[in-house]
Amino acid sequence: MRIIENKINKALFSENYNYIFRYKDGFFMRWGKTTMDDPQWSPFGNEILDLEISSGKCMGKCKFCYKDNGGDQPTHNMTFEEFKIIFKKLPRTVCQIAFGICDISTNSDFFAMMEYARENNVVPNYTCHGLDVTPEVAKRTSELCGAVAVSLVNKEKTYDSIKMFSIDNNMNQCNLHFMLSTETYDRAFKIIDDISSDPRLKKLNAIVFLQYKHKNPKSNYHSVLNVEKYTKLINYCNEKQINYGFDSCSATLFIDSIKDKPNRKELEMMAEPCEAACMSYYINCKGIAFPCSFCEDMVEGIDVLNCEDFLKDVWMSKRSKKWRKKLINNKRNCPIYELSMEKC
Repeated sequence: MRIIENKINKALFSENYNYIFRYKDGFFMRWGKTTMDDPQWSPFGNEILDLEISSGKCMGKCKFCYKDNGGDQPTHNMTFEEFKIIFKKLPRTVCQIAFGICDISTNSDFFAMMEYARENNVVPNYTCHGLDVTPEVAKRTSELCGAVAVSLVNKEKTYDSIKMFSIDNNMNQCNLHFMLSTETYDRAFKIIDDISSDPRLKKLNAIVFLQYKHKNPKSNYHSVLNVEKYTKLINYCNEKQINYGFDSCSATLFIDSIKDKPNRKELEMMAEPCEAACMSYYINCKGIAFPCSFCEDMVEGIDVLNCEDFLKDVWMSKRSKKWRKKLINNKRNCPIYELSMEKC
């Protein structure tokens, strides 16, 4: 295995697993023995790290928050020193860190962490609720991050934040995250209309649909698993010429929705199903690792702060191997949440 890093790319080359990652725009290409091979997991370590650096109080107070942030629970922040301990243990395969925050100001070391990642050839990105984005925050984000996403909580604040990132600071990879459930389905079409008409969104990269999963028992939302409904939504994006994306949890649903498209094979290449412990890993703000954030407290975690070797003790641990085998045998469909499609 050989890793090459320069100011433009990070690339890994081996017999059966290879990738090229471009820092400037996030372009990523992965292949196996030939470019037609699609490896199911990385034997050398994760490509992406999902890293929670704060939990607890959050002004977003989203009813659908699966982390249940925003309530009366105390705030817990990962310290900068803890972050550096974790970072130094990561394999060189890591290309990106997706930071998980509450409010942008919750963790005072947030921007220092992102700066440290950048200095060490790892591109940071994050998702925010948009309620506390300021011109200063937007400028600093544009200098450090490869991408940023704003979750739709308050429409006006969300659109204003997107303008600050994409128009005022020329960020090309600024997305709008939309939590898709049966309760929010109709609103999705209205947001698509807004993207077509609101000048604040003219440089938006894409609307990204996030599949709702019922982890928070306080929430009474329901997943949209109907292929016919999902297809209607995707077709509406195409009709309006709106760029769209989706999380890996939705990949199977998307693939089902394009089964009659003449360019299905080409579109399928853009759909990455669940990659937990295959291409990515999640670490919470206490330094405990899980295959993904949705399985936190559902499977046993691994203490990264006190482990000796991330590759050996986490990525290639018995727990990770067991999870990975189950996930791959399930065609990389979520082994915890039942996200199979409804019959239409």
